Amino acid sequence: MEAGQLRFEVTKAKISWGTYLQDLMKPRFGGGFDDYSGRGPSIVAVNSAGETRVIAVTKKLQEAKDKATVVEHDFKTLGPTAWCERYDVPPSFVTG
Repeated sequence: MEAGQLRFEVTKAKISWGTYLQDLMKPRFGGGFDDYSGRGPSIVAVNSAGETRVIAVTKKLQEAKDKATVVEHDFKTLGPTAWCERYDVPPSFVTG
């Protein structure tokens, strides 16, 4: 990939093991299950240097895929400078 180009990916949610292990140590009264999913599916931008940056986090995988398409389209139509302003990404990330 050339400098000034980005690749967009969707990553699935991962279990937050730290929260899970902390909750194992707490006494349970009343039962029930806690949510250990951590962050939801994420839209990630990857620059030419291989660095990654999370652009957005969604609740569902399909929502993340749809939003990734929009983010990639915006990058192509707006250009790097305007895209960086819209998505609050430093321009130095794009140049890698």
